[in-house]
This record gives sequence, structure tokens and C-alpha cells, in this order.
Amino acid sequence: MITKEQKTRLGLFWAGSLALLLVLAGLLIVPAFQNKGLPYTINVKGASVNGLSIGAPVKYQGVDIGKVREIHVNPDDLNSILVEIRIVRGFPVKRDMTATMTYTGITGQKFIEIAGGSESSPTLPVGGEILPARGLGERAEDIVANIEDAIKSVTALLNPENRAKIDQLLAAGHRSAEVVSRVLEGKEKNLTGAIDNIEKASLEFGAVTENLRKITADLAGITGTLDTKASSILDNINKRFSGEEMGKVLTNLESFIAEASTSLKTIENVLMIQQADLKLTVENLGMAVDNLSKLSRILVEDPSMLIRGKKEKK
Repeated sequence: MITKEQKTRLGLFWAGSLALLLVLAGLLIVPAFQNKGLPYTINVKGASVNGLSIGAPVKYQGVDIGKVREIHVNPDDLNSILVEIRIVRGFPVKRDMTATMTYTGITGQKFIEIAGGSESSPTLPVGGEILPARGLGERAEDIVANIEDAIKSVTALLNPENRAKIDQLLAAGHRSAEVVSRVLEGKEKNLTGAIDNIEKASLEFGAVTENLRKITADLAGITGTLDTKASSILDNINKRFSGEEMGKVLTNLESFIAEASTSLKTIENVLMIQQADLKLTVENLGMAVDNLSKLSRILVEDPSMLIRGKKEKK
């Protein structure tokens, strides 16, 4: 028979066990409720949520921040689907954040990707609506629609009337190219002849310059010879004539020699000036030959420059 003391001990044991069980249950259940997250809603309009299931992850830049808790049709708008998500506590949901349905690899399953959000934007209240963004499928549909519009535009552009105009334009361009080719061939021959003539003229001017240099050297030699012969003549005259006559002769000779020296120096200066002018002329002709050669090469490489030059002159 159980005594009163044993009953008391048994009651205390059951009370302690129940208290311990409640504490353990609290430690397990309370965090689960706390980690359940805060509810937010995404209103998906005009798009299918096929592949998105309850329990699908909600991510922000690849990090799990919640899960999809419920998906149902909006009773007030049959063209929209309400997706309820729960986001972990402590994550700041901003008003300028957007939600996008994204595929998980090639399985066809989808998850919710939260993007955007700035520090200056206010926090979205719990239970608020996160604006949906256009997903990959919607953007692909826009691309397909744009391609279809482009194909229609090209088809309309290539109607029989426009094709005939294009054919006429191509034929006119072909004829213009033939005319330009013939003109350039004639111009090329003329330019080649002009360049040959200029090169010949340059060679002739070079020969003239060389002759002038020789003439200048000869004049310098003649001047030296005259000075030597004048000195010899003066010595001979000094021996044959008297002092007074010699003085007159010397005076006349000195005047003659001075005038002759002045004349020779003038001629030499003139020849030097002519030589410099001829040298400058030959250099200019050489530059002209180089420029004409470059012009010929440019016209051969790009014949259209001749036509563009004519239009600019007009």
C-alpha cells in the first residue's frame, strides 16, 4: 500500500516532469514561431506562376531570406495571382524593392528573387505588397514581339514597289561606278604624264644648277687670274715707263681693275642669287612631284575622292 509520503513524492516527480516537458516544448516551439518570418504579399499580374510552389525559397542576392507560404488567385482580380511570402525577422524590406520569379537551373522550378532597395527608402510595413518585376519569361516575350514587329516592317519595306525602286537605285549606282571608273582611268593617265614631265623638268633644272655652279667656279678662277696678270703687267710697265707716266698708268689701271673687280663681284652675286632661286625652284618642284605622287596613289586607292571633291567645289 502506497503511503502518503510516497504519493507526495510521486506527485512532485510528475509535476517536475511536466514542468521540464513544458520548458523543452517552449524551447523548441517558440523559436519555430519566431523564425516563421513576417508576411508580405506579391501581386503577380498577367503572368503564370507555373513552377512556383509553396515552400519555394525567397532570396536576396542569392541568400535565403524566407519562403513562399501561400499561392492563390486574387478574388478581386482574376488576372492576378497573390503570392504570400514570409521573410525572416531582421531583414529590412524597403519600399523600392522588387520581386522576380526566377528559374532554378533547368528543372523548371522557380523561386522568388528580391532585388533593389536603397538605404534612403522607407521600410515597407509588415503585410505590405512588394512590387513585382518583369521576369525572364516576360522579357523573352517582349523580345519575340519586337522581332515579329521587325519582320513585319522588313516585309512591308520589301514590297514589289520598293524592290523595283531598290533595283533602279542599284542599276544607277552601277552605271555611276562605270562612269567614275572611266573618268579616273583618264585622269590617271593625265596625272602620270604630268608627273613624268615634271620629273624631266626637275632633271633639266638640276643640270642647269650644276652648270651655274661650274660657271661661278670659273668666274672665281678668272678673277684670280686677272689679279695675277694685272700684277705682272704692272711690274712690266714699271720697268718700261718713267715715274710720272707710270703714275698715270697705274692710276688708270687701278681704276680699271677696281671697276673690273666690282663688275665681277656683281656678276658673281647675281649668279649666286640665281643659283639660290633655282635651288628653291627645284625644291618646290620636288615637293610638287611628291604631292602629285601621293595624290595619284590616293586616287588609285580611293577613286571616290575625285567625285567628292567635285561636289564640294559645286
